[in-house]
Amino acid sequence: MRITLLIAMIMATVLVTDCYERTGDYIAASGISENGFASSATMPASDGQTIQLWGFVDYSNLYENSGARNVLGDLWSGDGPGPATWRFNLKAHEDDSAGNSFAVHISDDDRRDAVLKVFVANAREKKPTRVFLKGKVFTFDAPTNLARHTGLYIEMASSGDILFTLPK
Repeated sequence: MRITLLIAMIMATVLVTDCYERTGDYIAASGISENGFASSATMPASDGQTIQLWGFVDYSNLYENSGARNVLGDLWSGDGPGPATWRFNLKAHEDDSAGNSFAVHISDDDRRDAVLKVFVANAREKKPTRVFLKGKVFTFDAPTNLARHTGLYIEMASSGDILFTLPK
């Protein structure tokens, strides 16, 4: 009985994972997120597992220290999640409203300003910024006034794991 259940779970995971929209080896953010929360369908990874994901920068949610504020200007949303980490939010679709996104936390490094400058340039041109990310996915309980949801966020080791074109 246990083996049958295990096989059924593996088959369901394979079927669901293969349904996600992919670009190369990258899963679309829409495959794991609905309005910034974990989608009600199963996630392709469990907490702490590394995934490759693509989506769009939520320009209304860019966080970092005062040094980044000099780069971001009016797009600066406040301090980052920690002294050694900056953050932006990722939307599943380019036309999603601000806030219908989930957090991406990145270790502060020397490539940060170059990445932020691309975000700012595209925002000023009113152009969506599509990014390809590699990081660890985590979920958490995110109750709201009306319902209980599962939140999610991505942790990345480096700004170097943010790409603007699909790698070959």
